[in-house]
Amino acid sequence: MDAHLIDSAIFGHQWSTAESRAMFGERARVARWLDVIIALAEAQADVGIIPASSATAIAGLRGTELDLDAIAEGTRTTSHSTLGLIQVLQRLLPTDAAEHVYYGITVQDISDTAQVLEIAEVGKLFWRQLWAIEADLLALAAQHRETPMVGRTHGQPGAPITFGFKAATWADEVGRSLERLGQGRDRWLVGELGGAVGVLGFFGEQAMPLRAAFCERLGLVEPAISWLTTRDRLAEFAQVLASAVNAMARIANEVYVLARAELAEVREPTASTTVGSISMPHKRNPEVSEQIVTLARLVRSSAGVLSETSIGEHERDGRSWKTEWAVLPELSHYALAAAGMTRTLVRDLEVDPERMLANLRSTGTASSERLLSVMSARLGKHTAQATLQDAYRVAIGSGLSLTAVLEGQIEAGELAELDRFDTGAAAEMADEVVARAVRRRAREGSSWR
Repeated sequence: MDAHLIDSAIFGHQWSTAESRAMFGERARVARWLDVIIALAEAQADVGIIPASSATAIAGLRGTELDLDAIAEGTRTTSHSTLGLIQVLQRLLPTDAAEHVYYGITVQDISDTAQVLEIAEVGKLFWRQLWAIEADLLALAAQHRETPMVGRTHGQPGAPITFGFKAATWADEVGRSLERLGQGRDRWLVGELGGAVGVLGFFGEQAMPLRAAFCERLGLVEPAISWLTTRDRLAEFAQVLASAVNAMARIANEVYVLARAELAEVREPTASTTVGSISMPHKRNPEVSEQIVTLARLVRSSAGVLSETSIGEHERDGRSWKTEWAVLPELSHYALAAAGMTRTLVRDLEVDPERMLANLRSTGTASSERLLSVMSARLGKHTAQATLQDAYRVAIGSGLSLTAVLEGQIEAGELAELDRFDTGAAAEMADEVVARAVRRRAREGSSWR
């Protein structure tokens, strides 16, 4: 029976994705480690450290379905993170080649580099989703650039905005997340080959050529110096993912609020089979929005834990990378699940312009900012503000119209502003977000590179 929600047959779709589960499954992890071991052997053969025949034999194991039970037994028996794997590989190889498996390096060289390959895969999948989310948000911004709605501050009705303006703020934030992912790629996808304490002392003068060949084989950036206890790259990647998921959660939280029955300005997409409540048949709960916000909390928490691994002692500290083994997969599951849900939410979001306009009209105060502007020209800003604040307080308390309360204090031209819903530069700002994003996306492309 699966003990974690991520792997649950019942609930797993809410906490992970099929791709993330495949990526972090036990066989996938072992296969990644084997890929790194093969790249090491091939690089060692490239620079003359081991015979080419040994590298060929080791490379021939690629794709082999290894005995996980035997690896596990060896790991438990030796209490060593990778010796169980090494023993299984040695039994599959000719005697001479068996001596060259994992030759001269240490656990972290394999595990850290394999973890970088995980980051590469997570980043690729996350970019794909984020790219599509931004595209749909830009479409919403353009479609609703002039759709008026209530702008709200401190949870209360304020001045008018447009829904396109709101969607554009979402798109703009997602765009910055894409920029951060793009900027960090070469900083994060860096190989690790340091040996016992980081100086590759086992290999003498061949150390630096070996490291270069190893990183080239894996398509990773070669570091200037070993990073066995320098974990800022992973911590930064986690924080960038957390920031991006926070952007998704901000969208989801807005949908959660705007979908309330008393507002009903947007609604989550739902299938006819969706059940909101088994006791209240009328319910249409914002389940997806709730889950995205929940996942964002977990991603932020995991990113915080990964920032703790940046403080390690001396040239090796297992407390850092063992923490990462547990936390990075969880963070990745949650982030990818949130991205998939946000993509569906944004793509199929139901927007109700008529309800937005009705809510705007019902406030009775939607023109206050514009009215303040025109009256300020005659009375001065602070005098006009005090006059209007008193008038609105009296009108709301007495049930009288604002026009009646302001009789004798307002001119005919100023009264005309009461019938206007001025959304300011909302449409122009939405247009600018779209234009800038289109230019940036043309440079970036739809794949993480």
